[in-house]
Amino acid sequence: MEISSETLLLYFRDRLGADIEGMDDTTPLFSSSVLDSFSIVEVIAFIEAQAGIKMDVWDVTLENLDTIERIKRYVQSKQV
Repeated sequence: MEISSETLLLYFRDRLGADIEGMDDTTPLFSSSVLDSFSIVEVIAFIEAQAGIKMDVWDVTLENLDTIERIKRYVQSKQV
């Protein structure tokens, strides 16, 4: 199952308290402190539940999770 930009943005706002004003698919999430390191576990659990995938510990990197675009690309790669 795919995961949409809107779904992620609403989750970041409603569950993690992020200010999503002006945020887009390329906005850095963790490296710019939009989300803090304590949020990572919640983000992973949300992605797994929404996309129906299981993230490997080695996949938990900024290259896979630092933007919405990267999250969506990662999810697509796990569903192929």
